[in-house]
Amino acid sequence: MSSRTAFSDQKETFQVALNSLFNGKPDETETDLARICHPTFRLTAEKEDLDFPGFVKHIRWLRENLPVNSVSLTITQFLVDGNQRADRHSSTTVMPDGQVRGAETFLFAEIADDGRLLWVREHVMRFGYRGPDGNWVKDDKVFKTNPEEKAKEK
Repeated sequence: MSSRTAFSDQKETFQVALNSLFNGKPDETETDLARICHPTFRLTAEKEDLDFPGFVKHIRWLRENLPVNSVSLTITQFLVDGNQRADRHSSTTVMPDGQVRGAETFLFAEIADDGRLLWVREHVMRFGYRGPDGNWVKDDKVFKTNPEEKAKEK
């Protein structure tokens, strides 16, 4: 019998796991994600629908293109119902140019028998960027995190 990981059972450990997605070494992305994502993992968020290899590629790109420790998220609500999880979290991202962008995310997930994530569905509401007065300034700019989307812009 294999051991079960329990990171998704508590708000604090789930938050640490989500933050770890963005804050590791690019070369360790697949190994890091395999600890918390099942091999059949799927992420659905806005215009993204990624299987495990696609998610690894996406997160590796973020790790390569964002400053170290630039993404920080805080869970404000966390629900557990059997193998279902839901959270509401706010996040900030320090962009390569130093600009701080913010968002609020509603995340829904299912946990596999071994405790890893089977799937995640997210709805992200972007705040925009933090102005000089500390308030959020809404804009239409979206940081392209998908390498294919970035290539289309050129």
